[in-house]
Amino acid sequence: MPRFADGFVNELKDRIDLFDLTNRYVQLKKSGSSWVGLSPFNQEKTPSFYIHPEKGFFNCFSSGEKGDVITFIQKMENLSFQEAIEFLAQEFSIPLRYQKGGTTQPFSNSIKSELYSLHELVTSWFCEQFSTQKKESSIARNYWLEERKFSLLTAQRFQIGFAPTNPKALIEFLMVKKISRLVIEKSGLFRSNEKTGEFFPIFSGRLMIPIREKLGRICGFTGRKLSLTPEWGDKKSPKYINSPETPIFKKGQLLFNLDLANKEISSESDFLLVEGQLDAIRCWEEGFRTVVAPQGTAFKELQADLLRKSNPRRVVCLLDGDDAGKKAALSYIPIFLQAGLDARFATLPTGVDPDQILINKGADALKEIIESGKNMIDYAVGQKLNKENRISPNERKQLSEFIFEPLSKLESFVVKDSYLEEMAKSLSMSYDSIKKDYLRFANESKNRRKYKIISEKKEVSTKPQRLTIVEDDLLYAVLHDDRLASPLAQILDLALLDLESTSGRILAKILSEVRAEGFSSINQLEELLENDRERSTFQRFLFLDASSHEDIFLPQLVNQCLSVLHFRQTKRFEQSILEQIKDCVDDADKIKALRSQLKKIRSNRNSPPVLILSE
Repeated sequence: MPRFADGFVNELKDRIDLFDLTNRYVQLKKSGSSWVGLSPFNQEKTPSFYIHPEKGFFNCFSSGEKGDVITFIQKMENLSFQEAIEFLAQEFSIPLRYQKGGTTQPFSNSIKSELYSLHELVTSWFCEQFSTQKKESSIARNYWLEERKFSLLTAQRFQIGFAPTNPKALIEFLMVKKISRLVIEKSGLFRSNEKTGEFFPIFSGRLMIPIREKLGRICGFTGRKLSLTPEWGDKKSPKYINSPETPIFKKGQLLFNLDLANKEISSESDFLLVEGQLDAIRCWEEGFRTVVAPQGTAFKELQADLLRKSNPRRVVCLLDGDDAGKKAALSYIPIFLQAGLDARFATLPTGVDPDQILINKGADALKEIIESGKNMIDYAVGQKLNKENRISPNERKQLSEFIFEPLSKLESFVVKDSYLEEMAKSLSMSYDSIKKDYLRFANESKNRRKYKIISEKKEVSTKPQRLTIVEDDLLYAVLHDDRLASPLAQILDLALLDLESTSGRILAKILSEVRAEGFSSINQLEELLENDRERSTFQRFLFLDASSHEDIFLPQLVNQCLSVLHFRQTKRFEQSILEQIKDCVDDADKIKALRSQLKKIRSNRNSPPVLILSE
């Protein structure tokens, strides 16, 4: 796997303006030498997200998140470190450079990157099959053009393809392209025979719809059944099949068309959530450009989080009017409330989907349905208490708890109050009564959670937990005073560090590098880190507010840490010798030698190594 050229990561960070990047996600206002905006990580009313372009880092006080341009894009787009580098290099037209020869080459240092490349290749192949003059291909095109009444231009825009019925066609194509067996096995495109190792395609005789993640990379497919689709033995093959879960295809973390909808969304516009990909494509074709669809009717917390990060005004759910659609809508409500997303629910006529409405009645008819949607509270009341006769107290209580549970997890009191006011109005009750019931519920829930946490802590350990460890303080000192790394590397025995802790491992790497190459800069030291946990810890201490140690001189802090490490080591030695003495009661000479060692250790206990800075 190729590694980045020395200094490339720092070059990337130096060439990207943090303001230019964060301003795509957050509306920022000038505040002294910094910029401030609403947190992209939490729902809030008061701005607590600060960026410091000159220093190259951000700090979000409401969520505790902090870091540089790479950290920011990792968190916003849910990317690994390598994927974040690839994304930023592409967005800001910075050629990737690697150690071997320093030349630009395809970014392929992870199985994920290889799988994305494979899906692009396979998508192009499916598109070619869709366009050929073969009989099978004409059946797929006729379905698209005649039955579904889509255009070829839309097919090109969404890269609609066709998977032929020949079970060897795709695998032979990939073998010619010399795709590795490991990548093929992990792609989710094939089943394999355990005895012969032969590959068989998951998709056969189907219209192929590529699925893209938020950045627009193809990560999987949905295959729509056609008249020539082979049946599955005695069972009929399903109308739709999706790619199975793979390293890049996680059904509950994807929304179809989000890559295109994100380009159109703003804080003044709404996402339109529909149930199927073809419905989404039809809506997009007819001008509803912020449409998205889950993979199936299930909607998960991570999908709601994807929508929230785009900062829409609200989400309008366009769901079937049958019992399944109503049940799905009710399951969405707690998810939206907990994510801090406003939502409305528009119900389609039973047995009719958006595709049919748009074809038969046009865009205005769908707009009417969308505009008739109800807010979440009104919809929940209408579905849970769908009775003309008097609502019983118990029914009111059940409905209240259905809404109170996700509300209790929201941080914003303003948002909570607005939903409680809507509840009072929908239930024809006083706001004070609803508020009292909510506060009682929230207090009881808090006590239950607290009791559970206390019980779990008792089961795990009764020992008090330290907030920081000595390795944390040493790492902080080294990162905030350039004078300390070199002398500390010379006097500290790295065996004293706890390498089970992330900060201990980082510190050991830094001091080892300083011993070998000398101290250069903090930015270059960051390139020694090997994974996202180490990078996150490194940046947490690098961007930690200096006021947390303002009452102590950093060299003094280092010497206090050295004393702790030295004492910790002598206690280990003492314990070891005492155990040896206990085990050799009949060997007087050995006991004498061990006692001499013990005396020497104890006499050195108060003589830890001392860091002295040269003038």
